[in-house]
Amino acid sequence: MAHQDVITFKPERIKIVYDKKTNDVLRDPNHVPIIKVLRKGPMTVQELTKAYAKEAETNPELESKSDKTIYRYLKVLEDANVVVPAGQRVVIGKTATETLFSRTAEVFIGGQSEEEYWSCEAGKELCDNVAQLLSKLLGDKKADKACIVKFMNEFDKIGTKYIVSLVEEADDELVDLITGIDWAYKDKILSYVSIFAMVLNNPDLFEKLRTCFK
Repeated sequence: MAHQDVITFKPERIKIVYDKKTNDVLRDPNHVPIIKVLRKGPMTVQELTKAYAKEAETNPELESKSDKTIYRYLKVLEDANVVVPAGQRVVIGKTATETLFSRTAEVFIGGQSEEEYWSCEAGKELCDNVAQLLSKLLGDKKADKACIVKFMNEFDKIGTKYIVSLVEEADDELVDLITGIDWAYKDKILSYVSIFAMVLNNPDLFEKLRTCFK
């Protein structure tokens, strides 16, 4: 059916997210498909419901959701200022309109390190596994697990600082480059960038890691 979209909102190119609550909302696996598909542009609830179902077809950890559930997810995303009503879809010949929803930014960058993560059980277990594997690579040296946790926390903070600095100082050309990165690879690419920046600028940091093994 013929329609016209009236868009009244333009998203930021890149938004740095500093607060934990919003970062948690962005990482929630129920929200990720919505945030992902909205990169294509503003959509109605019905369109998002269909796109969500399509994502679920290729992801066994996802299930299709009803319009009501998608709307509930959108409300959470709105409250976190990740998604906003961006305009209306006017169907030719009808008086009723549909709300179009948009991301508030083309790209979201986490600006908060995972300090709390490294003190929780999942973080400690991850550090324990890293310690065991590195121990084997270093000739079965004994790992100081508390030292590893401290290193991972510092590593995460410095890496986050580099990415935030990169984005804050970005010119139009760099913004175009970052926003043009395929959504599926953005986090991986930025992760490598932060690691390489640390290797080049903080060689002493990795010497600290060596002291965790005796």
